[in-house]
Amino acid sequence: MRVLRTREQLGVRDLVLVALLAAVGGVLSTYVGYIGNLINRAFGVPFGAGQLIAGLHIVWPLLARSLTGRFGSGTLTGVTKGVVEFLAGGTHGIVIVLVSFIEGLLVDLGMGVSRRAGLGLTMLAGAVASASNVFVFQAIYFSGVSFTFILVMAGASFVSGALLGGYLAWDLERLLAGSRLLSRAAPRVRRPIAWRKHAVTIVAVAAILAGAVYYYVEVYDPFAPPGSALISGEVGVPLTFAYADWDGKTVTVTAELRGSVSYVPPTDYTGILVRDILARAEPLPEAESLRVIADDGYEVAFDLDAVMADEALLLTLDDDRLRLIAAAYEGSLWVRGVTRLVVD
Repeated sequence: MRVLRTREQLGVRDLVLVALLAAVGGVLSTYVGYIGNLINRAFGVPFGAGQLIAGLHIVWPLLARSLTGRFGSGTLTGVTKGVVEFLAGGTHGIVIVLVSFIEGLLVDLGMGVSRRAGLGLTMLAGAVASASNVFVFQAIYFSGVSFTFILVMAGASFVSGALLGGYLAWDLERLLAGSRLLSRAAPRVRRPIAWRKHAVTIVAVAAILAGAVYYYVEVYDPFAPPGSALISGEVGVPLTFAYADWDGKTVTVTAELRGSVSYVPPTDYTGILVRDILARAEPLPEAESLRVIADDGYEVAFDLDAVMADEALLLTLDDDRLRLIAAAYEGSLWVRGVTRLVVD
């Protein structure tokens, strides 16, 4: 019996395209988080930039939906992207799969309103999908945050989803269609691409890719052993701290996390005091500060004398990743995924 494929079914070509876009998006998601950290650091704030560039996470399901024209491609791209990001060591853990699924589903629903998705509809679908992540994370992680603040963050993500998600996806689809890279058959008459019309997209993509190369070459270390951190800088004995090697030397502190967007009531944390780790590295007399750097490039700094006197600043193990518990400091100085301690 002959089976006819309906317009809404995904063929092999579509599935390959979804897989490619999801893989690229999942890998680049960690880099997008790094961009947010850089922007936050430049403006001296602990949060906010992540929502300003949240639209970059939405480009992939939007582009898949535009290129295939079939319902379900956005959702499938979102789920696959989330799985890739999770397996690549994304900072949000398994939750990112749920977040990406909802984003992809909203892309499908939004762009499914019309058979021909123009710029306006693509931007609107991207905006709604991007803003959804704020409410999902709020439901899972945040507590004690004002609804006004949540709306502000969602608004920033909405605008980002429209511009960095919707517009980029729409223009990339036009660029790929014009280049005939994804065409099933060669065109009878090949028309030159009006590159100047795509100048904004070309520059944006080139900048993102160049930055990603730098990040994965200079910042990200995929081979770093789990539960370890490199101690370097102004120290007499540079070393690699491995949590497993300090068995029996742990301490337990009770700490309350008070952050700008999150709150965790007093909880017991068990780990290794940072001052004990640094003592073994032997900081030089001229050293004045300590920088704690995470695997996504996030960085915080402490006064070295304060660290050496702190009996509640410790590194604990959280899902095979080091986490800095800074009991005497506000929430933005509690760092997840610590990979380096640099004494300056």
